[in-house]
Amino acid sequence: MKIKRLVLSEPLVALMGFILVLTGAHVFAGFWADLSEDAAHYALYGFYPALSYFDHPPLIGWMQFLVERVSSSNLALRAWPMALMAASCITLFRLTRELFPEESPWIGLTAVLVLQSAVIIQLMGFSMLPDDPLLLFWILSAHALYRALVQNDPRQWLWIGLWFGLAGLSKGTAVTLVVSAIVLMITERRWSQLRTPWPWLAILVALALISPILWWNAHHDWMWLRYQILHIGDPRPWEWQRFAKSQVIQFFSYSPGIYILGYVSLLLALRHWQEERMRLLLAIALPLFIFIDGASGRETSLPHWPAVGWATVCILIAWLLHRYWRTSRWLRVGTYASAGYSMLVIGTLFFFLGTSVNPFPVNRNPLATAGLYGWERAAVHAEALRSEMAATPGPAPVLYAGNWSYASQLAWYARPTPVQITDRTLRQMTLWYGNPVKGGRGVLVVPQHFADKAPAWQAKFERCQATPPMPIKVGGKIATTYYFYRCMGYRG
Repeated sequence: MKIKRLVLSEPLVALMGFILVLTGAHVFAGFWADLSEDAAHYALYGFYPALSYFDHPPLIGWMQFLVERVSSSNLALRAWPMALMAASCITLFRLTRELFPEESPWIGLTAVLVLQSAVIIQLMGFSMLPDDPLLLFWILSAHALYRALVQNDPRQWLWIGLWFGLAGLSKGTAVTLVVSAIVLMITERRWSQLRTPWPWLAILVALALISPILWWNAHHDWMWLRYQILHIGDPRPWEWQRFAKSQVIQFFSYSPGIYILGYVSLLLALRHWQEERMRLLLAIALPLFIFIDGASGRETSLPHWPAVGWATVCILIAWLLHRYWRTSRWLRVGTYASAGYSMLVIGTLFFFLGTSVNPFPVNRNPLATAGLYGWERAAVHAEALRSEMAATPGPAPVLYAGNWSYASQLAWYARPTPVQITDRTLRQMTLWYGNPVKGGRGVLVVPQHFADKAPAWQAKFERCQATPPMPIKVGGKIATTYYFYRCMGYRG
């Protein structure tokens, strides 16, 4: 199969226009909203740059560090996910066109549109996650593997080493790419390439790139590695209920069409196993799905974990749509229905994020429950209360969070004030701020969606005094409320 250069064409112009519209939608949706729990956590990575971190590799922190040298605004911290998503669209377009040159030249744009119809992908487009850089380097890895092992160009191994290393710096699940490479070596019978220097140079390049992770772990008792092993070797029994819940989450978090057509296209790809490109896409996608979905019986998977696998499958869905669109009425009906679902959900989400409309009951705004409203104001108020406490005799006061899931939002907007989690579990924030000490004091901050937990968290102190709560209004109606307690004498 010939390698085709990406030249100016109507599909490419349409792609660029779509990317501009997509980026504009992400700016609109992300301009006013506070950072989500995860985005705030990774913004702190940039505030505390390191060679690696307790729960993830360091690339996302390094990228945010560069942004934060210029601006720490909410919109600035969304610049990388928007840029990475645009680059991922271009690379997905190019790979799809190269794999299916005999199909319509619009097939690349179809793959991009299918991917961007996924609700979770839209959220990734304006909220920084390790999966954002991973998505880009995953597609680039697939492209390099295709050229090296399918088209038998051993020099492409240098690109494989580069993309594998950068993927490894992005997220630990990149390890499944190694499995994909081994599978392709077997299916394409390219063992002779091991007699050339290129695969070995690729290994050296990848190891050099991930060496900061190895160095950091060697000096931190292999903390990240042990954390990942505990995830993989979760002692809980494997249960179908958790697996089924994970599948339902994927069904709605991507779209019914992507989920159903994705598995249909995987089955069709297995039937077309004799085609090199099908073997490539299966080798890229299946190891990740086996890894993520297999583990979901012990721990329910989050929707963005298999995102790179679904991005690969979107190429197969695009092929399926182009091949059977005219002959299958059910395919057309299902595609229109799924597109309607995606447009409704994504459009509604972006509308509420970009406007002050609030039709929800008091303290029941789902976007506020996700922590997208009020955290900046709440953190500033909590810091003022802590400063007042610091003017009185006693240990140096800190800010307390009762649960890890919102601690990063409090810490980001109150930085550099220490934020300690009352459960004393070892986490990345423990490395930054330490665990609460016996006899310690400070301000306990509780968001509305954890209000029922407040009594149990207060019980960890000798005494706590409530201060006036802070209601956050959106569209003239209270969207959520933050509660503050001056707490003394942490019990340990």
